[in-house]
Amino acid sequence: MIRENGQFSHVDERTAIVMQRAQGRDSPLSEVRQRLEPVLGPSAARRVRAFRNGDLYVDSTIGAALWAWFVDSLIVNGSAIGLGMLYFTLSSAYDKSVGALLIAVVMMIVLPFVYGWCYADGRAAGAMLAGTRSVRLADGGRIGLAKAGWAMLIRTLLLPFIFWVALGEGAEPGEVRVSIDEAATRRLRDSGVTSLA
Repeated sequence: MIRENGQFSHVDERTAIVMQRAQGRDSPLSEVRQRLEPVLGPSAARRVRAFRNGDLYVDSTIGAALWAWFVDSLIVNGSAIGLGMLYFTLSSAYDKSVGALLIAVVMMIVLPFVYGWCYADGRAAGAMLAGTRSVRLADGGRIGLAKAGWAMLIRTLLLPFIFWVALGEGAEPGEVRVSIDEAATRRLRDSGVTSLA
């Protein structure tokens, strides 16, 4: 339970810990943002965040994140639909529409894994065009081959929910990946201010 305005509200233990950490980091993070403003500029300085291990990064803009997701979804889902249409066009089977639909649906599940495995470093085609990179929220490390396919499947199949996710600020307790602004994060690291500690 957490006390708010003299009243207690029920919050699970993990959420309470995350909230306490966020409150504890708010003041040092504000000071760091002010110090980095001359180096990064006001817009990028406002987007400075901390990974769970305390290292700093510059969060991508909502527009850049949405652009990266859109490009990746277009590549994967467009290819899946294209393969289904190709089968429909070339097949002489009586039930070719069912076959084409089945191919498209299966490819929408298979292709994200293959596409994600090709870009396990967090920079798929969409991220390269948008100047972003997907990294682990825990420490800013690479997503890795084992989780890259799964991450791309979520990214491409849940495109309608991206707007809802993108409107939230900061990391949710269950979030494991974050999209960083690659160039601004590089400038931040070159400035020498790399951690809250």
